[in-house]
Amino acid sequence: MRLFLIFLFVILGFSAIGQSYEGVVIGNDPLKTPIPFAKIELIDLGKILITDSLGRFVLDEVSAGHLHAHVSANGFDEAHVDIHLNPKVNIEIILFSAHHELDKVLVSNDGRLQRESISNVETHSFNSLNQIATPTLADALENINGVTQSSTGAGISKPVIRGFSGSRVLTYVNSLRIQNQQWGADHGLAVTSLGIGSVEVIKGPASLMYGADAIGGVLYFVDEAYAMKNTFEGSVRTSFNTANMMTTNQGGIKWSKEKLKINAFISHDNAADYTLASGSQLLNSRYKQQAAKISIGYNFKKSVTNFRYNYYSGRIGLPGHTHDSIVDLNSFITETQNRKDNVPAQVISNHFFNLEHKIFLEKHEFLIALGNTNNKLKEHEEKFFFPDININLNNTLGHVKWKYKLHEKFNLTLGTQNMLQFNTNDPIAPEVLVQDARTIDIGTYLLLDFQKGKWRLKTGGRFDRRMIEVADQSTFSFNGINYAAGFSRLEKNADVRMNISSGFRAPTSSELLSDGVHHGSNRYELGNVNLTTEKSVQIDASYALHLSDLELIVNPFVNFLSDFIYINPTDSIIDNRQVFEYSQIENAIMYGSDFGIHYHPHIAHWLHLESSFSTIFAEDQNKTPLALIPQTSINSQIRMNFKMKKKFKIKNVSLQHIYYFKQNRITSFELGTNAFNLLNASLNGAIGDQENLKFSIGARNLLNAEYINHLSNLKHLGIPDIGINGFITIEYSFNGKK
Repeated sequence: MRLFLIFLFVILGFSAIGQSYEGVVIGNDPLKTPIPFAKIELIDLGKILITDSLGRFVLDEVSAGHLHAHVSANGFDEAHVDIHLNPKVNIEIILFSAHHELDKVLVSNDGRLQRESISNVETHSFNSLNQIATPTLADALENINGVTQSSTGAGISKPVIRGFSGSRVLTYVNSLRIQNQQWGADHGLAVTSLGIGSVEVIKGPASLMYGADAIGGVLYFVDEAYAMKNTFEGSVRTSFNTANMMTTNQGGIKWSKEKLKINAFISHDNAADYTLASGSQLLNSRYKQQAAKISIGYNFKKSVTNFRYNYYSGRIGLPGHTHDSIVDLNSFITETQNRKDNVPAQVISNHFFNLEHKIFLEKHEFLIALGNTNNKLKEHEEKFFFPDININLNNTLGHVKWKYKLHEKFNLTLGTQNMLQFNTNDPIAPEVLVQDARTIDIGTYLLLDFQKGKWRLKTGGRFDRRMIEVADQSTFSFNGINYAAGFSRLEKNADVRMNISSGFRAPTSSELLSDGVHHGSNRYELGNVNLTTEKSVQIDASYALHLSDLELIVNPFVNFLSDFIYINPTDSIIDNRQVFEYSQIENAIMYGSDFGIHYHPHIAHWLHLESSFSTIFAEDQNKTPLALIPQTSINSQIRMNFKMKKKFKIKNVSLQHIYYFKQNRITSFELGTNAFNLLNASLNGAIGDQENLKFSIGARNLLNAEYINHLSNLKHLGIPDIGINGFITIEYSFNGKK
């Protein structure tokens, strides 16, 4: 029956007859002055239109219904509009004159403004996160309030959202859920910045829309938009970092016709051992990686299809290993910087496929998404060519969603998400950390969205079932029911939001079945077959003030956890390594707040002052602190924008200061962390009338502070993080018409 419905939806999408609609973008002045060369981004269709000299545009070959659009023009506030397509009425879009230049309007992947969202969502363009260039995508994500990272050297990093990471944080690229053995502390983010246009971060339980495991949050990456119709554009980019002599080279091309659109990108990174503040290098912190991706889109009359493929290959050094009988910091450092392949190391290859088809009818929207991810992980302990661990993780995923406009004020969404996962060990590998297993996820959800005037309400429920079948014939089954409800009220200069949401996470096969040495973490891990489902309920509220020169947001939250799964260090030793066991806490609580302020004074329109504060506390039912909770931090930035008319232009200068407070709320066998300061700076510029050549120079950790982040996996060895790191980036872009 399900296959029949999918077939029916596809046929509807291909056979529908489209129409043309004319429209105009005008200003809010009494004369309704047309706005020339305004940019209209049709989010659902992946199209970009530019108005002519009289503000006019034509939307070809689409059917009656509703489309979400993001509209922008120089000198006007950006707008997000819901366009109702009616053959008898021309489209009219009104933009308001800009009196200030605070951060741009940002739209989430469901076509809603960030400030309209009821759940705790932050949407950022990648460029806005990278004003001061970062060497990795995880470093850029740390500029989002409430997001930090755990790391193993410079080559392995995992995002942490309000203290949650690993299997509790889901990663999506477009509509594809990414799996890459994320249960491991040393298994990094499976996505690079290549071709990424924006990232959406959902803080707290998000199981309702994104499935089991989204108990801590979701990272939703969105690719760069296609080029405008009948145009092409491209770029080449190179950068260099001094601390690890890292070179990064990227190239991309976008080509678009009337209906067919293609994006293609490729990159290569090569980094040597990184330099500490002392001037020595961290042995085996080197890494190299290659990535490529291609997106092919095709617009039908009432539907749009996208096929995407992502490839990644990397060899990542694993620092912090030694055979010295007496271990100290000198066991892990060197005075000779090197980038040659070494052991221990991870060798990783990823292949991600995604086929997505969206259908738009007058009151209906359908999404059909199919995908496959394949992650191959090899860990070499002492041999270059023969891995000690060789695991292949293959996932096949399907998502069908139907959105129906019940009324002008009501939207109904019904969907199902399913996953079939195989975890397979190479039979000739000498070590097995997690047994071969098959995992099946089945989930169904329903949402109801109501909007009237300044009020918006949203509620829904979801049922999930997970089954794990192990090669030794053991079978585990877990069920979960989740819900979410919330409201928001938007005023002209302020908005308030509050929601309650639940999350469900079944134990992973590694938590249930681990029994072996994990080389990346340098420990022996023991699973626990008696683990039960982990559950979460979060209450989240926010108040935001939006004035012409000031933005302020306060966002407190509390998260109640039951049957919380954690890995606990013991005093046992197996194979000369400390044993860590998976255990469960009956009840725990995590609470804290995010605070942000952005000041843009009228008397100095070129100046932006921004600051954010994030803190979180976590403890179990006995008031014992939970392990590995991020440090409280204050992130402040001064940015000066310049408008130069010369061919050589300085676009902006940024100075960033981050203060990390001391973390002394720790559990048994956990080390505390001292407070530290980081200072970063950059200058961004462009050359040429069309600004085809762009450059960025600057430095991170400008004062060469010696510090250890609390979430560093090398903290217990006393290994500091990277020292001063200068950088330079040069990018050349080009474009034309077909």
